[in-house]
Amino acid sequence: MTDANTHPQPAAEPELEPGSTKGQIPGLFPLFLTVLLAYMGQMILNPIIAPLSREIGLQEWHIGATISLAAIVLSLSSTTWGRVSLRRGTRPILVTGMLGAATALAAFAVVAWFGLQGALVGSALVIGVVFTRGLLYGGSIAAITPAAQTYIITHTYSEAQRVKGVGMLGAAQGFATILGALVGGSLAALGGFMLPLVVMPLMILAGVVVLLVTFKPTRGEKRVEKPAKVSYFDPRAFAFLACGFLMFTVFSTLTTVFGFLLQDALGLEAAATAGFTALCMSIMGVVMIIAQAALAPRLGWNAVQLFRRGLVIFFVAVALLLYPSHLWIFVLACVLAGLGSGLAMPGYNTAPTLKMEPHEQGGMAGLINANNGMAYVLAPVASTALYGIAPWLPIAVCVVLLALGILMSAVHPSFRR
Repeated sequence: MTDANTHPQPAAEPELEPGSTKGQIPGLFPLFLTVLLAYMGQMILNPIIAPLSREIGLQEWHIGATISLAAIVLSLSSTTWGRVSLRRGTRPILVTGMLGAATALAAFAVVAWFGLQGALVGSALVIGVVFTRGLLYGGSIAAITPAAQTYIITHTYSEAQRVKGVGMLGAAQGFATILGALVGGSLAALGGFMLPLVVMPLMILAGVVVLLVTFKPTRGEKRVEKPAKVSYFDPRAFAFLACGFLMFTVFSTLTTVFGFLLQDALGLEAAATAGFTALCMSIMGVVMIIAQAALAPRLGWNAVQLFRRGLVIFFVAVALLLYPSHLWIFVLACVLAGLGSGLAMPGYNTAPTLKMEPHEQGGMAGLINANNGMAYVLAPVASTALYGIAPWLPIAVCVVLLALGILMSAVHPSFRR
């Protein structure tokens, strides 16, 4: 058993590549670009999904059900993708997942076009949207994070290097969220709904090209013929997964009700609410990117310390929103939420992998991704229902959930080994 302040090492060191050093992760930047482009294909849809759904005659719950189905499928398939990437290699799994996601979004664009023309209506339209954007897309995009994280885990030589690698992957997704929102809104303003819908699959295909041209398999990428399944209740990982689930549930709740809370607390009109919400969410996203990609690798904290201290900062951020009376409180809360979650996420993604054997890393990466996805299945629905009862209620629940996570991180033996 190691002391709480020591840095446990990965179970086994990968083979060092010619011309590389133990301070470098081979292929990290091409992998960063690939993940960025893969998720931008999804994020371009976010700013137009609400008006598009109304334009083609869908109800709000249809979109909610579609997103929840995608999260369920992602959660169910992530562990399989993680294990298969350990057996088949990172690049073929990323290509397969991205081609599937591009196909799904192209099919969704076709369904939306028929809906805009009035040629597809009623249950046929709902089924088309749910199948393409929910089932097919959710199952395909589920391959990206487990495959990329498995590569990082199997090509790092120290805990600090692993934190840096998974932090870069998180930053890629953060950049995709911000850039996707900007690109999607701009394209819709220039060419209507169909222009961003056409660009979405093309963006993912651009990621495939980047992957094939710049990301080369390495000698250090050793295949595992029989990757092991990892149970959610494995005592080596359960405490980290439970705390991570609480963190992502709070994050999902916060992003879901933030606009409602801002409008009601400050008495804003719809247009002003949209502008201030976009500003606050952008601030949180930028701070999160900086925390994951720049701060976390440089603070000198180990994975457990990043996770625990990030949760504490996130707790303070959410507590500020219990009684928000001024815009500056919302802005400060977003800065702290971005900082706290941005520090906690690399720690959460790294800590359980340090306890796993090499043949378990694919299953562990998939399990982490599945855990994150499950938080997005119920949290949006539950949080809006609680908000309908009282605006402070979902925030109070989030404070309690984070307090439980902090308590577990302080007393559970897994966080002290």
